Amino acid sequence: MYLPFIFRKDEDMITKISRKLAVTLSTYSGRKNEVDYLRYGIEILLSGWIKVMTLLAAAYILGLFQPLVCVLFTFSFFRTLTGGHHYSTYMRCLTAGLVIMIGASYTAKWAGPFIHTQTLFILVCLSALFGLFLAYRFAPSNHFYKKCTEKQKKTLRKFAFFAIIIWFLLMYTFISIDHSKELIFASILGFVFQMGSIHPYTYKVVYKIEAVLDRR
Repeated sequence: MYLPFIFRKDEDMITKISRKLAVTLSTYSGRKNEVDYLRYGIEILLSGWIKVMTLLAAAYILGLFQPLVCVLFTFSFFRTLTGGHHYSTYMRCLTAGLVIMIGASYTAKWAGPFIHTQTLFILVCLSALFGLFLAYRFAPSNHFYKKCTEKQKKTLRKFAFFAIIIWFLLMYTFISIDHSKELIFASILGFVFQMGSIHPYTYKVVYKIEAVLDRR
């Protein structure tokens, strides 16, 4: 199977649909010179919606709905603040998301209930320290954020620090009240995967994967 062709084909389909919607909206609004801006916005919303629906549907079918929601929410929230690598095509991004999210959710579902409470607390502490270190060194790490000024980057970094502390306190509270270990572990995995994605080594791994796919 010629995967790169499929990736480009699916990506073009989303772009084509977005452009048609943008042309229609710009015609009704009388702003025909803003078609590209509308197309870009619609494409982001449409592609994001498809990703979320695909993830939720797969999780529901596999019986992983609750842990996936925790993984996805934690991952997405911190990704907004700290950034991360984006694959060059939509289908590669979707496939990577499915593998990571479903894998983390499956691990949380079957391993979470067997983790001792004290061990879970240690994992939360180590994860928070890991996140704070990476946020200090590399956040925000994203193509979009490269356009930000240093002052804006510092502001985003402060928000990331604050969010990590709040996340840690929230996880500590959930552990203290004996909340679902499965869901707590799912959130930990989502957090660790996201914070790890901003490290330069992760970028190198992704570049190598894409280079292999491009040669197929």
